[in-house]
Amino acid sequence: MHIIRETLKELISINKTKTSYLINNLFLVYILLGFLLKYNYILLIFFYVPSYTGLIVRNITIILFYILLLGPLIKKKQTGKLYWIYIAFSGIYIIGYLYYSYFGNYFSIIDYLMSENTGRFGNMRIFIENVNPLILLGLFFDFPFITFLYYKFKKNKKFLQNSWNFSFSKKTLSFSLIIVLLLLAGQIYYTNNLFGSHGPQELYHRSTSKFVNVYGYFPLYLIEIYEQFNPYQADYETPTPDFLKGELQGRDIIDDDTNIIVIQVESLDEKMIDHEYNNQEITPYLNELKNNSLYFPNFIIQHIRASFNADFSFLTSLYPVNKNYTYRANDMSQFQSITNLLNQAGYQTLAFHGYHGDFFNRDIAFNELGFDRFYTEDDYSFNDAVMETDKDLGINDYDFFKQSLDFLEKSSDPFFGFFITVTSHNPFDYYPPSEEVEAFKDIDDPLVKDLYNSLAFVDSSIEMFINELDARGLKDDSLIIIYSDHESLIDREAYSSGRDYELKRNIKKPEHVPLFIKHPEIEPEIDERAVSILDLSPTILDLLGKTEIPEEFLGRSILDGKEYPILYFHEVPQVLYKDHLYLINSKRFELVGNLKETTQSEPEISDSDKSKLRETIDYLRKLYLTRRR
Repeated sequence: MHIIRETLKELISINKTKTSYLINNLFLVYILLGFLLKYNYILLIFFYVPSYTGLIVRNITIILFYILLLGPLIKKKQTGKLYWIYIAFSGIYIIGYLYYSYFGNYFSIIDYLMSENTGRFGNMRIFIENVNPLILLGLFFDFPFITFLYYKFKKNKKFLQNSWNFSFSKKTLSFSLIIVLLLLAGQIYYTNNLFGSHGPQELYHRSTSKFVNVYGYFPLYLIEIYEQFNPYQADYETPTPDFLKGELQGRDIIDDDTNIIVIQVESLDEKMIDHEYNNQEITPYLNELKNNSLYFPNFIIQHIRASFNADFSFLTSLYPVNKNYTYRANDMSQFQSITNLLNQAGYQTLAFHGYHGDFFNRDIAFNELGFDRFYTEDDYSFNDAVMETDKDLGINDYDFFKQSLDFLEKSSDPFFGFFITVTSHNPFDYYPPSEEVEAFKDIDDPLVKDLYNSLAFVDSSIEMFINELDARGLKDDSLIIIYSDHESLIDREAYSSGRDYELKRNIKKPEHVPLFIKHPEIEPEIDERAVSILDLSPTILDLLGKTEIPEEFLGRSILDGKEYPILYFHEVPQVLYKDHLYLINSKRFELVGNLKETTQSEPEISDSDKSKLRETIDYLRKLYLTRRR
């Protein structure tokens, strides 16, 4: 019995040793594999890295560095730090994944600090409420596992320190580190040459995708911080490509003394037009207006970072480029604008926004873009407001429009009035409580209920405004244009914004918003073509009888009846053409999805159009770098 007992003890001791050895090595291996898996997912999915060679070399470098790091950490009994580094990186990965899923861009600290967290931190709330619990659970799946391994590892740490024979002499370690650094330097040199041999700052502004491929993910945050103190200013010239110098037919449909009123509505999906709940239309006035206007249900918005992208694109007919807050980073006086063109044609140019004038630096940018006057929250009276709301987002849209009518009456003719609404900003609960629609009270989802109520309120506000224009004699001779800055960007069981696309990759979908163009001389029609916000200013010029598109305008007149590839920028530029979506990744046009409801087969984009699109991308990226403040 004694012999059996001793034998069992020895076997148990051997098994414990093997188990300890296995758990310790599993912990160390899992740290490396888990990091590589998440790191490569970030680069491949968020940034679509254009050079796999560079990615492979970087992975080899990370593995070698990790192996070299283990010896000193084990010797100094500091291997537990790997767990906390892995947990921190996993946290960054989770935040990045959720942010990318919603916004279509990587999580940038600088961008978030500069983003439109208005009032009660609207973006934060809607972002959290849109998180799918199952996805969140999946992202946290390996936390319990790695924590279990770490707990066992801590108990067996002494065993690891006594049994680990893999170590380097100082000479070998130094030599190995030199090899790692040479590999890293070679990878940086090779991939940077592939992308034009730009310096780190210029490469960052030209393409975050290429920057990450060259320098890695974490240096992206370092360059962001560096940029805040040392903004990059390019000194080369950016001649406009010849193909951008287009012509207009000069239809001369409206007179030179026609008032022009443009309304940019906050967060209005095209899907919301004619949408009903409990037999109650959400936007009854706009539904009626659709049938009396030239209406475009496939108006594509360039929503890259925030709402100001829409007014920038309309006013300058230029694409907003990812990583560039144009109103803050660039001198707007150096850009051509519809505002200045109308000033030259004898218009008084007025902008209206019921919120702070410095919101996104609009007060400075609008002055530089040529507006004669910018009315902001300070110009409106809360004491005279008809609707009672809080002041988190300035004055509500009803009183904003009502009081703006007085400003219009005092203006000289003809005038160009550009209105930016705000009450339907997420999280959509800024409408007056007294205006809640009875038919929406049984909606269980508060986000959807608030969305419906806020848009119903904005709809009635626009109706009041246009009726009052008529009553004051300002409507008959006015061109009225209404569109939205972007979709509501919610995905709930009760209501989901946006069109349904079949996608091969997890990318941000194009945003379809409504466009209304109304004037007595323009025949009502529903036009299904996909058109861009860049086309609005050239269309206004065409209606006024102008025959030349300003040299820098990228848009074309909507009235030409054609459909063109629509380019827009996220981390990697995308193109929408005849319901099909492409990524422009390095020199490839990669088909990544299509509108589910489409009846069109995959279109052929000519080599000439592809070349023009690439040239446009390069032109724009250079343009913004040479016009910095």
